[in-house]
Amino acid sequence: MFTSNTDKDWERFGKEDPYYGVLTDERYRRTNLSQENKSAFFASGEQYVMNLWQTVKSHISDDFAPRRALDFGCGVGRLVIPFAKRIDEVTGVDVSDSMLSEARHNCEGHGLDNVILIKTDDQLSGLSGQYDFVHSLIVFQHIPVARGVKIFERLLRVMAKGAVGVMQFTYGKERPEKAWARFAKNHIPFAANVANLVRGRPFAYPDMQMNSYDLNLLLASLQRAGIRQLHVEFTNHGGELGVILYLRKQKLTK
Repeated sequence: MFTSNTDKDWERFGKEDPYYGVLTDERYRRTNLSQENKSAFFASGEQYVMNLWQTVKSHISDDFAPRRALDFGCGVGRLVIPFAKRIDEVTGVDVSDSMLSEARHNCEGHGLDNVILIKTDDQLSGLSGQYDFVHSLIVFQHIPVARGVKIFERLLRVMAKGAVGVMQFTYGKERPEKAWARFAKNHIPFAANVANLVRGRPFAYPDMQMNSYDLNLLLASLQRAGIRQLHVEFTNHGGELGVILYLRKQKLTK
């Protein structure tokens, strides 16, 4: 199986086409990123957070009012910004300096001074203390599974007692041919490079990984971490089948 340095790949995505790297919609390619399209990009983040708040209050915690939040894989700040309008302190982490630079610019443009942006790694270096809300959306699918599960477990450990988590994972493909295409890119020499040429990209352009997780492994990690509440909603992003896990860590008992 062929592997790549996904952190290095994401720095290139962040440098060359950051908004499209976050949401793979043609409107958000650098060449198409008009002010109208950029506004739609951030409006989609606001709508997502509004829905998230409603779902958490309905299924996990009716008194949900976090004060310290962590957004893992924050990209250009699409969700950090609406989080920061609702939460006292928001930390966004990413592996790409270019993504973080763009996120910083966007936060400044919205007049936010309660956002901390950190470049981190698999060990979540640079973080301190615990959080009462931990979030990640459309991120883990781009991380090799073995690494992703370990990061997931570390994120669970930085959740305070009683904290809420909302994290999304992909688990399969809607169309079997997509699974075969992924297999070919991972196992057949130069298959990914040929695909680049077909799409009009440079021969050596990095492949955006789409990895499927074993949900049994994730559920076992949740139980070991003291999670006692779980609500699941299904997602489908371009044929990538997934779930959003809404969860709450067991509270301290008096």
